[in-house]
Amino acid sequence: MKRLIWIGSFTYLLIGFTHIILGSILTEILDYYDRSYTDGGILIASQSVGFLAGVISASYLSRIIGRRRTLIFSFVSIALSQIMFMSLVPWEFWFFIAIFAGFGFGIIEPLVGALIIDAINDKPAIAFSRLEVFFGLGSLIMPIISGWLASTDLWRYSFLVLGIYAVVICIFWMKTSFGSLEEHMGKVSQPKTKGQVQFSPKHRVILAMFMIFFIVYVGLEISVMNFLPSILVNQVEATTFAATLSVTIFWGAMVAGRLAAGHLAEWMQYARYLIICCTGTVVFIAILGMATSLWLSYVLIVLIGLMMAGVFGIAIVYATALLPGSTDKITSILIASGGAGGIFFPLLTGSLMDHATTTTVAFVLAGLSILMIIIILYARNYQKQQV
Repeated sequence: MKRLIWIGSFTYLLIGFTHIILGSILTEILDYYDRSYTDGGILIASQSVGFLAGVISASYLSRIIGRRRTLIFSFVSIALSQIMFMSLVPWEFWFFIAIFAGFGFGIIEPLVGALIIDAINDKPAIAFSRLEVFFGLGSLIMPIISGWLASTDLWRYSFLVLGIYAVVICIFWMKTSFGSLEEHMGKVSQPKTKGQVQFSPKHRVILAMFMIFFIVYVGLEISVMNFLPSILVNQVEATTFAATLSVTIFWGAMVAGRLAAGHLAEWMQYARYLIICCTGTVVFIAILGMATSLWLSYVLIVLIGLMMAGVFGIAIVYATALLPGSTDKITSILIASGGAGGIFFPLLTGSLMDHATTTTVAFVLAGLSILMIIIILYARNYQKQQV
């Protein structure tokens, strides 16, 4: 069990690397190819298209060739895509490579996440939060590496670092035995209830609401982590290093928050925790849009990171607790929904960055985030009716 959690954690570290790498050097990429922020938004959205395709395909592929082989295929696709990025191919090819990279980690996230939730029966929120901590560490470390390489004009080698790490994790999955859990590495795990999973009309409504929740949350997270440096460059005229550092600060706060998120959510109850965190996210993003100094922006970024830290993991666990049936199926549906948000939000944010002020960008993102609060309030009311 411990072996599975550890290798799962380091796999989520890889996902964190892959999620953030384009955003952490987006300014350098766009400058090199002389492209606009709209083009950057399309690039990030392309990776999200691949991510969504990977999530949708994950369960199907794992049934055919088994979880382990599916994961190995995913690591190889990530490694190859990073080598192609490093080669600085013509701009038009970047969109296809981004789709290929997104497809790789789109397969990994739901398979490993569902595997951990299925294997851990006692306080799953704490176990899943640990995965999220390593995801956050990956998103924290990569901007540091990319920022340093960018300062020495070697930013392209950030992709090489990621590609090598993907190969290392691939070898671990190929060689590691999970003992009594080895059966989980074959075919995809079966639903916890017998027969075909059936949702009542009320369950379908709850599922649809959580799908919208994840569209908004993941879209918001991807927009924040990919456009935050560009926002600071435009709003407070931050240097490249200071702007890139903002992503590290954001993910530092996310990691710190995730260390406590599982315990807080178990203590406060999932719904209350999510309502508080989503409300804080809306408020602090709106204030960030009005910040006039770099240091105030940094403080607000820390607060946003702390608020957003545990939302994804706790919402996944909360949804699976409310909805009976296959953890694999529900997890894949919700992560796929997040992938859809990852397509729409960067396109919106990139377009707004080109045609509106950063204050407008922040207010639009905060306004859309209010939907998350409404959805959790609805889910909590539904939960009370079931008692």
